[in-house]
Amino acid sequence: MEENKESVVGILEQLAVITDATQVLFPQGKTIMVFELAREDFKRVQGNFRGIDQYHNKFSIDISGVELVFILEGEVNYDDPTEIKVEEPPSLMKKLRNIFSRFKSSSPPVK
Repeated sequence: MEENKESVVGILEQLAVITDATQVLFPQGKTIMVFELAREDFKRVQGNFRGIDQYHNKFSIDISGVELVFILEGEVNYDDPTEIKVEEPPSLMKKLRNIFSRFKSSSPPVK
């Protein structure tokens, strides 16, 4: 008897679908999504990233220019506006300056 095999789509793939949908809906906009999750769900998402310390109560990732912020339920004080900070991604000019600054030579050109 053949087993019915279902395709299991992982968390990251599902988040990619959501971020893609927001970019289609608002192509000129900037999107930030905040997820406040119960411990079990938070740890399940956090487990997909090696570089994230397992003791942090919040973290963010960027998927195709969409910022996703994950917060452990009950760890954020919503009355304090400084509690959640989202950093502005570097501009294109800043990125280019950083790239080209690596190629600067400290010695004068050869004559």
